[in-house]
Amino acid sequence: MLVSLDEGPGPPIKYQYAELGKLYSVVSQLIRCCNVSSRMQSSINGNPPLPNPFGDPNLSQPIMPIQQNVADILFVRTSYVKKIIEDCSNSEETVKLLRFCCWENPQFSSTVLSELLWQVAYSYTYELRPYLDLLLQILLIEDSWQTHR
Repeated sequence: MLVSLDEGPGPPIKYQYAELGKLYSVVSQLIRCCNVSSRMQSSINGNPPLPNPFGDPNLSQPIMPIQQNVADILFVRTSYVKKIIEDCSNSEETVKLLRFCCWENPQFSSTVLSELLWQVAYSYTYELRPYLDLLLQILLIEDSWQTHR
């Protein structure tokens, strides 16, 4: 994740778009194998968050809790979310990752929606399709926060 933000170990290296796309796919797959329930909350006070249906379908339960440094990059800082939306908004892995992380998470959902709306506002009309498609996917998430989104 830090490599894609040019914050990784070693000197900054300019990567090709296709290589970053593969990196984003691997990160998406790894994160969707983790337990992010510590970041989830129901919109209904007193109710537990609904189970996340967007994890890896090959797993019956998450492999491990998400590492704190990964959670900080993904959920606290907005730079990685902005980067994947900007670089890879039409990737299926990006859609899977964002739906997984937005599930029962109003703060992350707000970050994603803000970035998507910014991209829509400042993109040329011929560039809008991937952002609008991704926006639709986020708005169609059927968790307890759907009407709030």
